[in-house]
Amino acid sequence: MIPTFRQPKLVRRALLILAIVLISVYGILGRNLRLGLDLRGGVSFILSVQWQDALNAEPADVAARLKKDPAALAAFERDVVAQTRRVLERRINAYGLSETPVQSYGSRGNELLVQLPDARDPARIRQALERRTVLEWYAVGGGPYGSRAEALADHGGLLPAGTKLLATPPGKDGRSLWYLVTTPPKVRGSDLRDARASTDAVNQPVTTFTLSQEAGARFEQYTAANIGRYSAIVLDQKILSVPVIETAIRDTGQIRGARSREEAEDLALNLRSGSLPAGVQVMQERTVEPSLGADSIRQGMRAGAAGLAAVVGFLLVYYKRAGVNATLALLLNAVLLLAALSYFDAVLTLPGIAGIILTIGMAVDSNVLIFERIREELRAGKTAPAALAAGFSKAFATLLDTHVTTVVSCGFLFLFGTPAVKGFAVTLVLGLITNLFTSVFVSRTAFDWDLNRRRGEVRLSI
Repeated sequence: MIPTFRQPKLVRRALLILAIVLISVYGILGRNLRLGLDLRGGVSFILSVQWQDALNAEPADVAARLKKDPAALAAFERDVVAQTRRVLERRINAYGLSETPVQSYGSRGNELLVQLPDARDPARIRQALERRTVLEWYAVGGGPYGSRAEALADHGGLLPAGTKLLATPPGKDGRSLWYLVTTPPKVRGSDLRDARASTDAVNQPVTTFTLSQEAGARFEQYTAANIGRYSAIVLDQKILSVPVIETAIRDTGQIRGARSREEAEDLALNLRSGSLPAGVQVMQERTVEPSLGADSIRQGMRAGAAGLAAVVGFLLVYYKRAGVNATLALLLNAVLLLAALSYFDAVLTLPGIAGIILTIGMAVDSNVLIFERIREELRAGKTAPAALAAGFSKAFATLLDTHVTTVVSCGFLFLFGTPAVKGFAVTLVLGLITNLFTSVFVSRTAFDWDLNRRRGEVRLSI
């Protein structure tokens, strides 16, 4: 018979389990489970942040002071790497490539990992990651010169104070033009408020930028006083163009030189996301084809299904009717684990699938431990309800100890492991938590429900 009002505690437990199952099913069906790069396909980069570039850009006295203080130098490096990570995240999100954060990688402290599922243009992405996008606008003091040596010879071999030589990218003939520019720059990339790709009057791609209010007022004053003179728009220490100032410019200008609309859009996106405080070098690039990811999913599902079938068969044969309860708890464990991965926005990777399969084995171990304790109590002459209560009570402490020690081990894997190992650790920890709930709470509720609906002397099929 169905439990009546005389067992309100059992009814509440059953309703709680039902509510959790419904929430879990909604999480699986209503939210997309995020797949890792090894399952979904895409491209990953291991980047090395050249933080020494930022150190060399500091004033000489500041750089010397940092070099003398190891603690301050380490803090400076961490700050540069953190700034670089934030800029790269904004840049990736601006491209619409992924919401995956840029992660720290390795033990050196200056390496970052970027994983971009479904990315289809690795060359463009690599260029976006490596480009510092330091935009500057200089006043031109001389040029053009055919070579650096020619520029130096024109000034007696010694550049005037407050000037430096910059070159244009090589032209069709392979040669660059050199210009003498005055420092500091009149406008920097940090002065920009916005940047967008557009076309000019002759339908050529350009990048239109807008300055902040303070920078616009400063730039208007400079351009009004230098009408008819040349200025240089410089990106990453390369001159993009040397336009003549025809009229006073306040807060809007154009950057020419893009060879395509896509190149102009890339420059605009990079300018909006900000310039990198230091150079970035790609140490490793790895591309995973979607077909390889799909094959990994199939193989993982086959392995999981085979393992689950073997486990369920063992439970049903060896523990008879009690094996049905264990199977129910096992299936619910898988549902809760997948729902937890969805709700926490965790990324399921191939090692994560291995963690799920390992969780199945540990769930069986928990059920075996509980069932054997119940059988011991039955052999001691206790009734079925008393044997259940004693078996679950005595096994719980042991289960808790084993689960806690495994969670601690997973914590070390998460702290010191690679991203793939971290995915395994996260999946295993979630599986352990759901396993403890299903093997103890759900399985006990199923036993109590079965005993409650039967009259008279009850024998456990275990």
